[in-house]
Amino acid sequence: MYTILLEYPEQKEVQYCDNLTHCAVIDLFTHGIHASQNAHNTIILHDTRDLTFALALLGSRSAYSVKILSK
Repeated sequence: MYTILLEYPEQKEVQYCDNLTHCAVIDLFTHGIHASQNAHNTIILHDTRDLTFALALLGSRSAYSVKILSK
């Protein structure tokens, strides 16, 4: 299991971050990646292939930066 962190700018409210993180999980699902959101800024993935693709897909977004939080 892998956890990725979506880092938002400091001035963004938690609800805003939660909404965008939820949209990111839906976006991953539309690309065949099953993930779950466990906080307003974290996503859980279950295998390395999904992690790699998620980092590439979400890393191109300008609203947040993506980092691996844990393996």
